[in-house]
Amino acid sequence: MQYLPITYEGQSVCDPAPKPGALAMAETIKAVYGADQVIGIPRGCDVGGRSEHKEGRAVDWMVDIRVPAERAMAEAYLNWLLGPDQAGRMHGHAFQLGVMYIGWNDRMWRGYRPESGWTELKGCFSKSEQKYDNYCHRNHIHISLTLAGAAASTVPVNGSAPPDLPPRPPAPAQPGVDDDAFMSVGSSVGFAAGEDVPLGAGELRTVDLAAVPVNASSALVYVTTRQAASKGTLRIGMVEAAAAVPVRVPKRRVRGSVIQVPVANGAVQIAGPSEGAVSIRVDVLGYTIAGGNHPAVGGSPEVLFKGRLTPKSVETVSVRGVGFVPRKKSKSTAVILRVTTKGRGNPGRVTAYPVGGVDLGTASATVPEVGVRSSIIAADLGTEGQIALASSVRGRVLVEVIGYVQG
Repeated sequence: MQYLPITYEGQSVCDPAPKPGALAMAETIKAVYGADQVIGIPRGCDVGGRSEHKEGRAVDWMVDIRVPAERAMAEAYLNWLLGPDQAGRMHGHAFQLGVMYIGWNDRMWRGYRPESGWTELKGCFSKSEQKYDNYCHRNHIHISLTLAGAAASTVPVNGSAPPDLPPRPPAPAQPGVDDDAFMSVGSSVGFAAGEDVPLGAGELRTVDLAAVPVNASSALVYVTTRQAASKGTLRIGMVEAAAAVPVRVPKRRVRGSVIQVPVANGAVQIAGPSEGAVSIRVDVLGYTIAGGNHPAVGGSPEVLFKGRLTPKSVETVSVRGVGFVPRKKSKSTAVILRVTTKGRGNPGRVTAYPVGGVDLGTASATVPEVGVRSSIIAADLGTEGQIALASSVRGRVLVEVIGYVQG
């Protein structure tokens, strides 16, 4: 069943009384995570600027990234919200509920532009100070609903609406303890310092990394550097604690490296090279829970899948024993992939996730509107060492194994 496409519908009038869809969302959160959860919906017409709170169709759930239990609840809910629905449709729960956009932990997800995944929110990657926690949505999740979502009446597209509205999606599960110390996240933008705000020579920045919990001891990241005025070396990890990994920076060339870096409280420190500024991007592929030891191993690229993917199909592929990936279950827990896509007019995303698991809704491998693009992502291995490949648009895809994470 198809639903009305999500479009941007910003606040245009002031009617702050909570709407049915927003109330239902708040009730679901409280039913699953506890009646004591603090959730705000309405906002006074004279408070602040334009906001869907003033139309009673925005929800603020007060959970803080600096509190491990609260962050776990928040991200468990978001994984469900942006994961596949009962029919396997990516982001299906969000579409059913009419989610227009989400703000959380320096990032924004748009229901009217889902192929972009999570993107930077209002320049927050460079605003790591605690005074920006509210502005950058680190102490709450903000969810704005469309007009139809607020009315709890997302209507199927069938020429005419049937007499019965589609059922509400099932409630998300409460976060549980994962006995696997390494967790893949696909790929999620952790930090980006572009040409407008590059990392300066000798500059030290401390930044929160997307999807990395406060109890993680290390993160598997893909670091890309570009536009360096001179060659040099930057360091990433816990620089002040003398626990950092060096990354070579070539002059005026793009260079990408998959590395594991130490983290603390979900954050990492990045120290610029001794000379010249550099643009840097850090994509999070996964993380290791404190006490775990799961090093990454690289190797020569090995083709895992080559062919077409469509929004209605999911390809299941076996990974263990492919190329240099060990056959034994105890030897590998995740795989590192290079995904090459070709745009044919419609931008989208390709995701890889464990068979038996769910798509986490991260940016993963992007499909450009035109041209060819390669992305680096990670996926946990599921049942029988298998992963699922899915795409939000039709197109040809090449998936290569370039590494794995030891079990």
